[in-house]
Amino acid sequence: MRELEFLPPQYIRARRQRRVGFIRSWLLLAMGLAMVLWSFQMGVWVRGAQAELAALDGADAAVDGDVTKVRLLRAEAYTYKRRMELVRTLQQVAATEVIAAVADLLPEGVVMDDVLVDRGPAGPTGRTTLRLSGTAPGETAITQALAALEASPALERAVLVESRPLALRSSAEGRSFVVEVSVPDAQVQSEK
Repeated sequence: MRELEFLPPQYIRARRQRRVGFIRSWLLLAMGLAMVLWSFQMGVWVRGAQAELAALDGADAAVDGDVTKVRLLRAEAYTYKRRMELVRTLQQVAATEVIAAVADLLPEGVVMDDVLVDRGPAGPTGRTTLRLSGTAPGETAITQALAALEASPALERAVLVESRPLALRSSAEGRSFVVEVSVPDAQVQSEK
């Protein structure tokens, strides 16, 4: 069943508009209050950020000394790195010069096939060992090569490790040999 309404329609419209106006005013009041609270909170945040900024203004002067030290240490590390690369390069050049000097000492007919360089521990008593492999026309040439290597002031000692006849030659005079030569690291470094 339908309910009967005895109030005039203008009165019902006015009552509905009053309710909507009442709700609108409360919403407006709530939004205004929220905005006021938010602006207070923003003010607190801004004051806190300004206080932190003021505290950090003096801190940069205290850190400037440390930053300068770090920059100097980085520059020194870069310089030492370049020096170490130069030393490594010079050590390789010095070993090459020693090998060239050894090749100049070998008598006619003696040929070096292989050279192995073994660097001992670094220090004043360190040694670099050259292991020379090659061929010679005979025992006499090997003996002359050992004598020339021993007589060299740049070398500490020369030891014949192995000597055997060449398997490929039909001649009994051809021999392959292996000689170890010790070079003091001080001598290698002085040649730089």
